Order: sequence, then C-alpha cells, then structure tokens
Amino acid sequence: MNKKISYLLLAAVVLFTACKGKYKHAEGGLEYKIISKETGSKAMPGNFLELNILAVYNDSTLYSTVDNGMPQYAPYNPEQFPPAFRKIFGKVYVGDSIVVRISTDTLISKNQAAPFMKKGQFVYQYFTVTNIFKTEEQKDSAQASHQAIAEAKTYQKTLGIITKGLVTNADQLKADDKTLSDYMAAKHITATKGNWGTYVSITEPGTGAPIDSSDVAMVNYTGKTLVDTVFDSNTDPKFRHVQPFAVDMGAMNVIPGWIDGLKQMKKGSKGMFLIPSSLAYGKNGSGSKIAPNTNLVFDIEVVDVLSAQQYHMEQKLKQELQRAQQQRIMDSMRNAHPQMQGQQGGQHPQ
Repeated sequence: MNKKISYLLLAAVVLFTACKGKYKHAEGGLEYKIISKETGSKAMPGNFLELNILAVYNDSTLYSTVDNGMPQYAPYNPEQFPPAFRKIFGKVYVGDSIVVRISTDTLISKNQAAPFMKKGQFVYQYFTVTNIFKTEEQKDSAQASHQAIAEAKTYQKTLGIITKGLVTNADQLKADDKTLSDYMAAKHITATKGNWGTYVSITEPGTGAPIDSSDVAMVNYTGKTLVDTVFDSNTDPKFRHVQPFAVDMGAMNVIPGWIDGLKQMKKGSKGMFLIPSSLAYGKNGSGSKIAPNTNLVFDIEVVDVLSAQQYHMEQKLKQELQRAQQQRIMDSMRNAHPQMQGQQGGQHPQ
C-alpha cells in the first residue's frame, strides 16, 4: 500500500509539473515531456527497461502497473521503435519520468476513443523507468520476483469478487443447490460440497497433497448440462483441442466452480463436478448450449499437478525450443537456397 501511495503521489507531482511546462510534439498527435536528471544508469541498445505505467483520463485510472503489481518489461532498441516513441524514448536513464499525452480529438478522429471520452480533453500516460537491465537473464529474474506479487494481488482481487458474488447471488445459489441435490439423488451420486457450493464426487482419490492456490493443475475434462448435452471436451477429438488444460489456481483462469472443486482433488484424482450456475456462467450463460442460470456437470481427471514456478519454467523452455527449431528451419532453408542469404537484413521471408 505504501508503494502504491508513493507512486500515485509521484504521478501527481509529474502531472503538476507537466501542467506548468510546455510539451514537445511527436508524430501521431502525441505530446510528451521528460523529467530527467540525466544521471545514473543510461539505457543502451540491447538493454531491457523496467517500467511502471499509469494511464489516466480525467479522474479515472485506465491502467496501472501498481494496481496489478507487475511492471512492464521492454527491450530497449530505439531504432526499432515507432517514430514517435523513438523520439520520446531516445535517451533514457534510471529514475526518469516521462509524460505522454494525446488529445481525445485525435483519438476520436482515428476511431480509437473509448465511448466515454469527450472532445477537448486528454489521455495521459506516465512512465517511470524503475530499472535498466543489461541482460535478458537479469530482466527475467526481476520479472519473476514481481510475478509472485502480481499473482497474489490478482488472486485476492478475484477472491473478493467471488466472495461478493456469493452474497449477491444467494437466492440463485439456493435454487441451484436444490436442483443439484435432486439431480444427485435421482442419479444416486454421492458428493462433498465445497466451500463455495460446488459438489465433488470422487471416483479415484489420487495421491499427494490436495491442490491449492500455489499449484497449476493439468486437467482432462468433459463438460455437459444436467440433460447430458456435451458442450466442450478436451478428450473428444471433435472439439479439436485434445490435450490437458492448465488450470492456474492462483490466477483463477477458469470458472469459480472449478477452483472450488479442484481444491478437493489431488494428482491422479478422477471424479465429477456439479457446479451451480452462479459459479459457472451465471445469468449470461455462454454460447448456444449454455443458457442463463444453467447448472453444469464436468467429468474431471487431474493428470498432473505442478507448482506455478515449475509450470512457467516449462512453458518458457517450450517457447525457447520452438524458437530454436524455427531458427534451425530458416537456417536450413538458407543453406538450401543461397539466394536467401542476400535478403535485406537477413530477415525471414514473409
């Protein structure tokens, strides 16, 4: 909280300074001001910038890296920047603050304005250069340290939304619970109710510790309604995505009913989730097969459980291997077709 307050105070100081001085003009209708002592570490081509960013329209925050706890990281190669940002970020030091503004008139003329924006006003972006890294490894290390903070903030924010929803949708949850209880009685299903209201029927218990918020569960599933209409599956080839689905418990990248249910499962667990509509797609439904206020059933198999750190490392390794494979293919093509060697800048063919 102190970090957020101090950063917003800094933004206020920057805004006050920006209002007092003149802006310089850049391409595309952008105006900018740089507040810099021009001391300390200076960014050089090939370095990486760590930036805190705040975007404001009137008294509304459009975007804030402080709110989500995750600075932005960008390679510093000014020659590859768009012309406006080549001028604005052409010389950067640690500790610099950069104010960029664009008039709503310009955004409206380019059909880029949000519906709530009015003519004669400005959108401000504040950039603070919090660090400069010489290597990608240094950047990755810093990014990983912020990632944990960002995920914790996201988790708490999402948890708050779900908790509020349990109160707001209490009547619907009560009705859903009656529907699910009757369904289980008719089907002779024995299940345990989760903290939020998801029923879990375990057919194979699995091994190890129960899944928690620090885990990523790799899951096979088939989803259907109470009348057995299958709407999605990653085990049926006709749905064209036959591979385990990664559920990041900390990021809560799935419907709340899955988070509630997976907390009762372990690696190797198999079973069924019976999810009330308010913990699924709620009053809006989803597509043509899931009507508003529809309770759902999922057949679930947890094929693996990874720590979030392990999962993200594996994903990064896969991406690096894919890039290396693509480079090998391009090198092989160049060797097979020497005329490609003379292509401008050694760029890949389009």
